Order: sequence, then structure tokens, then C-alpha cells
Amino acid sequence: MKSMRAAVAAVAASGVLVMALPTAAEAAPTQRCYPGLACVYFNSNQAGAVATMNHIDGMPSWDFAGVFSPGTGNGAGEQIKNNAASADSRYATQAVRVHYNSWYKGPYDVVTAQSKRNLSVTYNNNASWNYHPNPS
Repeated sequence: MKSMRAAVAAVAASGVLVMALPTAAEAAPTQRCYPGLACVYFNSNQAGAVATMNHIDGMPSWDFAGVFSPGTGNGAGEQIKNNAASADSRYATQAVRVHYNSWYKGPYDVVTAQSKRNLSVTYNNNASWNYHPNPS
């Protein structure tokens, strides 16, 4: 009987422990690359911290002046510039370029519409992005 009480107590204690752990949804990053956006990631294979590639109104360039979004994984809060390893274009028909230099100059990687890829030419050496004029 003593061993039965110990087993019941162990099961009850483990149930409390499981309830105290966060669910996968609660532990998930707070930002994702949603349709209509393009994003870069701190790690390869669209892993780690994420940053959306935002358009700056009134500017002819889009730059990586900000930081990776807080709470989105490895690299969160780090500078975007020269730290992106992969990208994701969630635009329906628009490809984007990730450029080595600011003001969308220099070598670049193309991320076609509705695709993900690891950066190769600009891996951890990237400073700006723009729309690719020819999505093919």
C-alpha cells in the first residue's frame, strides 16, 4: 500500500510539473515572416532571430540599420547588417535581392517569390535589399 501511495504522489507531482511548463506555442518566437513580407534570419535554414525587410518611406533604398526582433531566437537584438544568413520572400509574385553594400549596391543574392534560401554571396555580409526587377 505504501508503494501505491508513492506512485500516486509521483504521478500527481509530474502532472503539476507538466502543467507548469510552457507549451510549444507559448515558447515560439513572437514574429514570423507572414505573406506579403520578406524576411532575413540570423541563422541558416530560416532559423534563429527574424527581421522583416521593411520599406523606408521617402527613401530610394531599404537598409539593414535595425536589429533582429527581440524574442525570436538565436541572435535576437543583434544588428541585422552583416549578420543575416538566410532569407524568405513571402511576396506572391515579387522577388527580392539582398545586397552586400548599402544603397542596394554590390553583389547580391536573389530570393524568388514564395521561396526560402540560405544566402551565399551575401552570407553574413549584407547591408541592404530591394525588389528584384525580374522575378524569373
